[in-house]
Amino acid sequence: MRTIGKIIGIILGIASGILMFFYWFSAMTKWLGLIGSILAVVFTPGLVIFPIVFWIVEKVFPTFYFIVWGIGLLGMLIIGLTLNQG
Repeated sequence: MRTIGKIIGIILGIASGILMFFYWFSAMTKWLGLIGSILAVVFTPGLVIFPIVFWIVEKVFPTFYFIVWGIGLLGMLIIGLTLNQG
C-alpha cells in the first residue's frame, strides 16, 4: 500500500509541476514574446506573485493554476502520509 501511495503522490506532484511550468511559460511568452520564453526558463513563478500578476494583466482569476497547485499539494501530502506509516 505504501508503494502505491508513493507512486500516486509522485505522479500527481510531477504532473502538476509540469502543468504549472507550461502555464507559466505560455503566459510569459504571450506577454513578452521570445524574451518572455527565455525569462520563463530562468525565473520561477513564485507562489503568490505570478497568480496576482496574471490576475491583473489578464483580468481573469487563474483558477486552473490554483487547482493544479492544490493537486500537487495533495500529491505531496499522499507521499508524506505513506512515508510516515509503519
